[in-house]
Amino acid sequence: MATNGVNGSATNGDDYEGEFGHGIQVIDENKEFTSTMPEYLTSTNVLQAGFSYHLISVFGSQSTGKSTLLNHLFNTAFPVMSESRRQQTTKGIWMSLATDPNASSNPDEPHLGKNILVMDVEGTDGRERGEDQDFERKSALFAIATSEVLIVNIWEHQVGLYQGANMGLLKTVFEVNLQLFQKDKSTVHRSLLFFVIRDHIGHTPLENLKNTLLADLNNIWHGLSKPPGLETSTISDFFDFTFATLPHKLLQPDQFKLETQRLKLRFREESPTNANYSADGVLDTSKTGVFLPAYHRRIPADGLPHYAGNIWRMITENKDLDLPTQQELLAQYRCDEISVVCVELFDEVITPFEAALSQKIVQSDLGPAMKTALDTSLIKFKEEAGRYHKVVYKRKLEDLEKKLQARLKVLYVAQLTAAHKNAIAVFADTIQKGIKRSGADFASLVTETRATVLADFTTEAESCSLEGAFSYTDELHAVEKELDEGATRLRGEEMTRLLARMEKSLRTKFTSEDDGVAYMFKTISPSLYPRIWNLFTTGVTDQISLFTQRSTALNATSEENEQAVYKLKKRAWKVLRMILDEETKEQSLITRLMGYFDKDFRYDDQGVPRVWKAGEDIEGTFAKSKETVMKLIPNLATFQLEDSTKPPLATFIGDAPEGVEEEVGVAAEEDEEEDVASPTSTKTFTILTPGRITSLTESFNRQADQAFVDAKRGTISSVSQIPVWFYGLLVILGWNEFWAVIRNPLYFMMLLLAAVGAYAAHTLNLWGPILTVGGATGRQALEVGKEKLREFLEMPQPGHQGAHAFSSGNSTSSTQGESIRMRNLTSEGKNNGFDDDD
Repeated sequence: MATNGVNGSATNGDDYEGEFGHGIQVIDENKEFTSTMPEYLTSTNVLQAGFSYHLISVFGSQSTGKSTLLNHLFNTAFPVMSESRRQQTTKGIWMSLATDPNASSNPDEPHLGKNILVMDVEGTDGRERGEDQDFERKSALFAIATSEVLIVNIWEHQVGLYQGANMGLLKTVFEVNLQLFQKDKSTVHRSLLFFVIRDHIGHTPLENLKNTLLADLNNIWHGLSKPPGLETSTISDFFDFTFATLPHKLLQPDQFKLETQRLKLRFREESPTNANYSADGVLDTSKTGVFLPAYHRRIPADGLPHYAGNIWRMITENKDLDLPTQQELLAQYRCDEISVVCVELFDEVITPFEAALSQKIVQSDLGPAMKTALDTSLIKFKEEAGRYHKVVYKRKLEDLEKKLQARLKVLYVAQLTAAHKNAIAVFADTIQKGIKRSGADFASLVTETRATVLADFTTEAESCSLEGAFSYTDELHAVEKELDEGATRLRGEEMTRLLARMEKSLRTKFTSEDDGVAYMFKTISPSLYPRIWNLFTTGVTDQISLFTQRSTALNATSEENEQAVYKLKKRAWKVLRMILDEETKEQSLITRLMGYFDKDFRYDDQGVPRVWKAGEDIEGTFAKSKETVMKLIPNLATFQLEDSTKPPLATFIGDAPEGVEEEVGVAAEEDEEEDVASPTSTKTFTILTPGRITSLTESFNRQADQAFVDAKRGTISSVSQIPVWFYGLLVILGWNEFWAVIRNPLYFMMLLLAAVGAYAAHTLNLWGPILTVGGATGRQALEVGKEKLREFLEMPQPGHQGAHAFSSGNSTSSTQGESIRMRNLTSEGKNNGFDDDD
């Protein structure tokens, strides 16, 4: 056997030269399809060729030199029959890549086409298979389903014969060709039957040989049983024919090689516009290529292994075979495979972003990543799957696009949601910080911030949007609505804070020590409440003017201003009413009334304190001062103007604007009684009720009476004071003792130390601590003394102990029967003898 190691090595690499030197056996003699076809196409660089490849099959009787013809034409290395033995050489179907080592370097000259796959089909009419025509039919069906050009190898002397000219084989080819299109008659794939007449010696012109073969082919076609719908079809509807002759290989070897080189150049691509048909419909390829676009099965090279394998499986299972269906199945299979690869490319980019979804934040660069991932995946799918069945391709492309877009939609929605929240947060934060700046214009601040936030949101949304797939219009409207609501809420909050500041300012004004309510209460007169009313109206009017200026900067509506002014007036009156209640508490009023009383009773007209003496009219002054104070109390009872009318509070505050919420007073909430601080309350101007006036009068009378008693007691004490002459007598009588102390150094030093200590204690303000420590020390000494005295009183006396002992001893002696005689003593203690009893 010859090999093809040299032919393939220069072009296709070591793998092709070593493992696939003879090509590959696509189908072996046991009808098994190879599993190495993808590896072979990869090693020959055909797998990625797309549609830029061609497939040729050769038919002919066994031992007619088919493999030899292919080896000479395409520089293949198919095994050939030994010249000394006539037996089957090609078993099954073999495939090899055509090469041209002698190709011209001139690009303008014809060249053998690129990526031509040549299939050498097992010969027919061989003794090895005998009458078993099953493989012959199956291989013919496989070849016609996959090949663009079918080379029919016959000898010149076999033309006109049925078996010798392979008419039986061609009949099989025609029958299986009709079978391929029974299910889809609208799709017809043409094939080229290329008759190569071998050992042509030139006696019979090629034209005559061609006519003979065409006549036989037409007869066979007319005799076929055609499927419904194809009864009137002609052979030219499915096949083109071309013819060529070759000299005798053994008798004219040089001429044979020359003609095979010329014949080889016909196997190249040709434009349909250059196709030249003769009058009898034969394609003239003497000057043009044989590979017309109509012959191509439109199976991409990377799908050829799967397509061919499915075709052969259907053939061996004796199932109905139609190429359109197989092409659709192949398209589905390959599109699914390509789709998996595209999804993997998509995952490399998108998976990290999907993993970060739980963080619920705006992911930077998500938009470009989404578009890059989608475009990369779809472009790859279009490039690799676009060559397959268009209907299937479009459907699979749509499915892939929907699948990828569905995943992107999750990211898109999450991104918009995060951008939405971020926009609201940035808006609120910017507005709140801007409001704190002095002189900030709320309306301008809101407008500028809103525009900036919406621009940022739109930019982020557009970066993630896919044209025609995603729309952020609804989300944008939602953001705009929420921003408007946020602006309204922030304006309301700022209005509330502004009202609180105005209220605080009014409270400060009302409680001012210079001109506030407390200051005015220092002078209780009929003009007290009119002055307070003027203070109230002036302060409220000024604050309303200031509030209106600031609310305009907040872009507040007239309705909001009306409601705010109404609330401010009501709150101002409540503040004033609370201050009045504080100032008119009984103790506060007693203090103020006693101040007025003391001013008249305790001080004279010059403001000098009175020192009452016996004989002065204390009772008259007391009665006058008391009467003056009692006249002030009615001025405090009711809040009224100088003309004794109530202030126009309801008119000043006005009616409640529409939509304003009435504020409930504390009294109404707690006691369900009428709120005295309400402008509409009938008690709002009543400061002192009759009961409080009575209580106030009684308390004042008690304290005034006490002042009168103190004054009377002062006059009595001044009468009973020590006379002056007594102090003179004390000096005269104590003069000697005074000099005794002065002249005695010890007494003098003690007196001096006592004086220095007293001065130091007075200067350092230590009398308090000294008295405290001294008192504590005295108390402790007293306790210790008491304890010692108690112990002493409880201790037994020594005489009592002796008597007790004696008595006990005597008793003991008596019990023992011993007699002890006692002596009598005189008053001086002398012995006077023993007792008589003894």
